[in-house]
Amino acid sequence: MLKKKKFWLIMVVVLALAGAGWWFLGRDDNSQDAEQPAYRYQLVERGSIISTLEGVGAVQPVNSYTVKALVTGDVLSAPFEEGDMIEAGQLLYQIDAGKAQNTYTIAQLNLREAESAAEKLLVCAPAAGQVVKIHCEPGDSVNVGSQLVYLRDRSTLLLEVPFAAAELGALQAGQPAEVVADKTGERISGVVREISPVEQVSAGGVLTHKVKIALANPGGLQEGDWAAAEIGGLTSVRSGLLEYAYSEQVLAKTGGDVAEILVAEGDEVRAGQALVRLTSEDTESSLQRARIELDNAREALEDYKITSPIAGTVIEKKFEQGDTIDSNNNASEMAVIYDMSRLEFVMNVDELDIGLMKVGQPVKVVADALGGQEFAGYVSKISIKGNSSNGVTSYPITVTLEDFGALLPGMNINAEVVLQQAEDVLLAPMNAVSRGNMLLVEGSDGEPSELPGFCWRQVELGMNDDYYVEVISGLEEGEKIAIANGGQQ
Repeated sequence: MLKKKKFWLIMVVVLALAGAGWWFLGRDDNSQDAEQPAYRYQLVERGSIISTLEGVGAVQPVNSYTVKALVTGDVLSAPFEEGDMIEAGQLLYQIDAGKAQNTYTIAQLNLREAESAAEKLLVCAPAAGQVVKIHCEPGDSVNVGSQLVYLRDRSTLLLEVPFAAAELGALQAGQPAEVVADKTGERISGVVREISPVEQVSAGGVLTHKVKIALANPGGLQEGDWAAAEIGGLTSVRSGLLEYAYSEQVLAKTGGDVAEILVAEGDEVRAGQALVRLTSEDTESSLQRARIELDNAREALEDYKITSPIAGTVIEKKFEQGDTIDSNNNASEMAVIYDMSRLEFVMNVDELDIGLMKVGQPVKVVADALGGQEFAGYVSKISIKGNSSNGVTSYPITVTLEDFGALLPGMNINAEVVLQQAEDVLLAPMNAVSRGNMLLVEGSDGEPSELPGFCWRQVELGMNDDYYVEVISGLEEGEKIAIANGGQQ
């Protein structure tokens, strides 16, 4: 019994000594950790620094278009396929126009009628002549058939006289003739214009044919004067009355108001010259309405001919020749076209960095889907419309890639933009900088610090990356700085 008690006493002492040794050793290790230096030191050196901005996005074509139908009907033709390269304006679909074509044709006819009616408002001379009488004044209202202007041509006279039927064989159109004025006996050269085939009985029972002669008016003759004629030695049976070759009452061909008289009495006018201008609200309104109706009909007809608004590649073709576009699928997607000449993506930039962005800035693009292949892009657009979330505002920028290799629309990419870059500048670790741009620098040129041999010195800082900051002034190359342990270099 005594031996057992002695054995247990020895075991207790051994365990106590072991516990004390473990505690002592453990305390020494902890003491070593506690004695780790509070600062580490580094000499100031020169180097390069690059400030970059990273972002992600999904590339898309620079331009895309979804073709939609605005009408219903059968697809008469669809001369393209998926994957085709097409030009802007190229025909994609021709839809059966049906009633729209008829409406357009009717609108064309209505416009022609309205234009014809409007043309009648401008009254023109049917032939050359002299204005003898104007029958209207500005402001007058006229109807169809109203006399407006009396015209006549005094330069040419006509004489119709009878020649004996027995002499008919010696006469022919175009033959020279001489006209003898009864009043003065003056002889004027003329030409046979027409010989009547109708035989008539003249006074004294002589059978005759009327012969019409044209002659230039020497100036002294006028309509109503009497004259005889001689042709190839033959003389007319009797004299006839001279008349002007042309005289006409110009009549209104449509109703309206006289807006303007464009000639004066005594004026010589040419054929087609404007004489009087009429106005008519009904006629002019009809013309305007007909033009609008034709424009609307033309636009409606154009909707049945669907062309591509852009040059690009057909990504999807959803309707084929023979398909029908009805009210259930009207305005649905017919095809999708991508302009694959360039790709672009949008990435968001923090408000603190947006001021460093500029159009044309180079961007490095990495595509994980292509095994990390790199591409070069550039900033093509910077939006000034920011998006705010949780108190932070970001601005979208657009990056364009002109050489994109095997990149396809929808692929995700990583982008890196160089914001700032500097070479051969003084560098200090970011975690060495204290509030107020202060550094712990060896020496006494500064404010006292708790670290013996070091003082606080204020410096001017420039650009930075995730690890280092540029020191513009306040520090020299080779000076030693202290960095509190626990920070990350």
